[in-house]
Amino acid sequence: MRAICLPNLRKPALAALLAMACVMVTPALAQEKVESSASIETIAYQPIPPGARLLTQPETQSQMDDDAWRQVDADLSARGYSISGESDLVVTVATQLVSRLSADRAVSDVNADKSDPKNARLFSTEGGTLLNPQDPINTTDRVFRINLTVYDRPSGHFVWRGTVERSDASLDAAMAMREMLPALLDHFGETATGVTITLTE
Repeated sequence: MRAICLPNLRKPALAALLAMACVMVTPALAQEKVESSASIETIAYQPIPPGARLLTQPETQSQMDDDAWRQVDADLSARGYSISGESDLVVTVATQLVSRLSADRAVSDVNADKSDPKNARLFSTEGGTLLNPQDPINTTDRVFRINLTVYDRPSGHFVWRGTVERSDASLDAAMAMREMLPALLDHFGETATGVTITLTE
């Protein structure tokens, strides 16, 4: 709501109130900001020795997975780990950007619902999301998730798994990744539950 400053008002009290509103409205708007956060969940099955030799790889050939993988490489190196192609410990990097959490449902479940007009859903192969006329897509439900896994190559057993997730309508995945990945790697090799971090971008 904008205050209008009117000069030469006949009532001095009203003029004073309007003048005060004009001065106060700008700082109030300047202080208004949207807070953003991400949640972290990690679990350690076996210890990862400090400075261990690691082989890292993206889960897919997507650009987002590749960008995250390169950032993980640089971050782990800066933390004293040795990045090598001859390691028994393999770090896999995966990213996921969906428009709704319901997009995680199996396509077979979606097809089964199509027979009921009230629950009719359409699957968008282009967007990889579910469209439901009774529950339309809400942009505030965009979810960006980064998953890291470490497994022992000789045995195939998991050593550590970690996930960081953010839901935000104005999500910029590239910008979010720069803050989310280091926060997740702060718990590399540890078990952490219910961790929430504040994002500044």
